[in-house]
Amino acid sequence: MKPFTWSWSKLKNWRSCPKRHWEIDIAKRYKEDESDQLLWGHQVHEAMAKRIGRGKPLPPTMSHYDGWAKRAEKLRPEMTIMVEQKLAMARDFSKTGYFDDNTWFRAVADVLAISKPAKLAITYDWKTGGQIKPDMEQLALSAQVIFAHYPEIDIVGTSFIWLGHDDETARTYQRDEMLPFWNGMWPEIKKLEFAHQTTDYPAKPSGLCIKYCPVKSCVFHGKGSPR
Repeated sequence: MKPFTWSWSKLKNWRSCPKRHWEIDIAKRYKEDESDQLLWGHQVHEAMAKRIGRGKPLPPTMSHYDGWAKRAEKLRPEMTIMVEQKLAMARDFSKTGYFDDNTWFRAVADVLAISKPAKLAITYDWKTGGQIKPDMEQLALSAQVIFAHYPEIDIVGTSFIWLGHDDETARTYQRDEMLPFWNGMWPEIKKLEFAHQTTDYPAKPSGLCIKYCPVKSCVFHGKGSPR
């Protein structure tokens, strides 16, 4: 069995349905349906990375997002700007390579800005969904993995950028204030790790089973919760 690793998306999928998480994220017997919304999200992330990282203009269908790209660019030259940064850390919150043997948690920063000298970090997470649903835990996890990679940084400003709404959800994290967050998260992470160790991933039927789950081997596929 591979060592236990996790990410925000894996935790979120496990919360939704442990069996779905097992079949798609771990066993990989099924793939997530490539909806038009999901495909659009991939295209936007790629285009914004090229716009900010290489100066390539956004396609006409995304030109109304250019203001957010310009906002990121304005952080130069006082800050070093990076896009699509893969970051990982070990269980003791030390930095690791994305695929190192001791990697425990993984995240990707859509935009990561580091001040010169490195005392402050800013990160943006592009959101292209139809609704504003801020998962603040995801922002806290982004801050933590940045703290792991930049020990000299004590403050991380994080933002969800809701491109479809031209809006933002922002929160600032300080290194010495992360303990309460982890006190709340740790019991659930232990449950996720126990599921990995025992391969106990029971189905959690809901309305999503009827149309939005590709796991055809599940007894609830196409049916949902029993009445």
